[in-house]
Amino acid sequence: MSSPPGAARRSETMTATAAAETAFRDALDEHLAALQARDAARFAATLGEDVAVVDGGGEIKRGTEAVLDSHAEWFALPVRWRFDYEVVLTRETASSGLALLRVTYTHEPGAEAVRFLLSLVFERDEGEVFKFVYDQNTPLE
Repeated sequence: MSSPPGAARRSETMTATAAAETAFRDALDEHLAALQARDAARFAATLGEDVAVVDGGGEIKRGTEAVLDSHAEWFALPVRWRFDYEVVLTRETASSGLALLRVTYTHEPGAEAVRFLLSLVFERDEGEVFKFVYDQNTPLE
């Protein structure tokens, strides 16, 4: 019995789509794991070339060096902060991925938690690897 016309093409497309979604989700998971591990080198490996971060106060950090500097300072804090999150939604295309997270951040044990939405955008680089390029923090309280 032969396959219907176009079945192989649909199967290849579905496989490519699943691979893109897996690649994006792997990149997202690695980025967030590096952040939670407070690992600046690992975090740096997830960044794209033209990265921009907008914090909850509206301050914009643009460029790999500025973003790495701010995160290295944060990672080095002596307090044991917590960054807990829930992935609310993800969207993927062949060239980009978006994740919306609901974050609960506690600066130090016993401190009041801060809640915010975090939008993360990733783009495929020239090596076809998803890299983090944009972060928008929206306070909830």
